[in-house]
Amino acid sequence: MAVYIPKQISEFFAAARQPYSYNLRRNIYIWFGILWGLPIPLVTILIQVHFLQASGVENSCLTAITSPPQWFFLAHPLLFGVIFGILGTIRNDQDAQLKKMIKRLEQLSTLDPLTGLSNRRYFAHIFHDECARSLRRKEAMTLLFLDLDHFKRVNDDHGHHFGDLALQATALCLKKQCRPYDTIVRWGGEEFVILLRATDEEAALHFAERIRLAVQRGFDPPLPFPMTISIGLAQYQENDTLEDLTNRADKALYHAKQTGRNKVVPWSSLPEGEDG
Repeated sequence: MAVYIPKQISEFFAAARQPYSYNLRRNIYIWFGILWGLPIPLVTILIQVHFLQASGVENSCLTAITSPPQWFFLAHPLLFGVIFGILGTIRNDQDAQLKKMIKRLEQLSTLDPLTGLSNRRYFAHIFHDECARSLRRKEAMTLLFLDLDHFKRVNDDHGHHFGDLALQATALCLKKQCRPYDTIVRWGGEEFVILLRATDEEAALHFAERIRLAVQRGFDPPLPFPMTISIGLAQYQENDTLEDLTNRADKALYHAKQTGRNKVVPWSSLPEGEDG
């Protein structure tokens, strides 16, 4: 408590130096203070007028208002307005800090701390908006499902530190290859998802191939081991749920893994029986 009181005093005087404390148009707390302090002069004037009339003083109202003691009471609404205005600034600053903290927490909850990419939770949140946009604009939309090849071997042979570096380098590579309006997500572990706006399966195939070659060429700064990536892709179909679309892309990715890795496989090219 002894530490808290000086902090409150410091906040009060800091707020007193801010223009917002005296802004009659924006700081509604000033008007609360004025209304709060207004009964004090009104009551004292009525009491003084009553005694002046009882004493036979003429123009008792004017006399009461112009008497020096009454000036002290007349100043109360202004004094309360100033105090409440300063308190309003403190409240406004605290609200701004709280909103900033909430926004920061929201960002942290939707970001992968290792790669800085959006996470699976964020993707689930924006997926329906992206689908609605695609249908409204009559634009194709394609999902890429990416998985680093033999990633467990990287962790086993080189340690988790280099595994983390590989994930960070991959994320940076994906950012460089993608357009600003594409959604890149770390899905989990060594898996990534990219949602490509205004992109059909054929265009996505070329896009994914460019990513595959970029990973195969290596990163800057380079890692002490080669990396490759397998990619499955599926085009959004009307009424697809998130699970529908990711399942098709995941099946294409699984086929890429099973048939040699370091390749791009579209879901539409899967042999009959594997695309079900």
